[in-house]
Amino acid sequence: SIWTNTMEDVGSVEQAIKDYGFEETYSMETERKSMEEQSMTIQLVLGGLGAVSLFVAAIGITNTMVMSIYERTKEIGIMKALGCYVKDIRRMFLFEAAAIGFSGGVIGLILSYAISGLLNMLGGGSMGSMMTGGSAVSMKISVIPIWLALLALFFATMIGLIAGYAPARRAVKISALEAIRTN
Repeated sequence: SIWTNTMEDVGSVEQAIKDYGFEETYSMETERKSMEEQSMTIQLVLGGLGAVSLFVAAIGITNTMVMSIYERTKEIGIMKALGCYVKDIRRMFLFEAAAIGFSGGVIGLILSYAISGLLNMLGGGSMGSMMTGGSAVSMKISVIPIWLALLALFFATMIGLIAGYAPARRAVKISALEAIRTN
C-alpha cells in the first residue's frame, strides 16, 4: 500500500499508479468527491431555506414596526410638538427594529447551537465508530464556528435595520397636529 502526506496528493498518486498499468486502484478520493458534492447540495438547499426565512423575518419586522407606529401615533405627535428632532424619532424606530433583528438572531443562534449539540451527541459517536472500524472515537458532525455566529448576529441586526427603515420614514412624516388628535 502507498501512503500520501496530504489529501490533495491522493488523486495524483492514484493516477500515477494507473499510469504504471494498474487498472484496479482504490482510494477514498472518489467517495470524498461524491460526499463533497452531496454536502454542497445540502448547503444550497439549506441556504435557500435560510433566504426565504430571512425574507419572512424582514416582512415580520416591517409589519411589527408599522403596527408600533400606528399604536404610538399620538406619542410621535407629542414628541414632535415638544420639539423632538425628526432624526431622533427615526433613530428610535430604527433602534427598535435593530433590537428585534438582534434578538431574533440570538434566539436563532441558541436554537442552532442546541440542534448542533444534539446532532453531535446522537450522531457523532456512531459516525466516529463507523469511520474508525468500531473503536470509540467521538466525531463532531456539526460545527458552528464563532466567526459564523458573530456574522449571523450582525446580519440579523442589519436585516432588522433594513426592514425598519420604511416604517421609520413613515413615523417621521406624521403630522404633529393630526397625530395628537388621533385617539
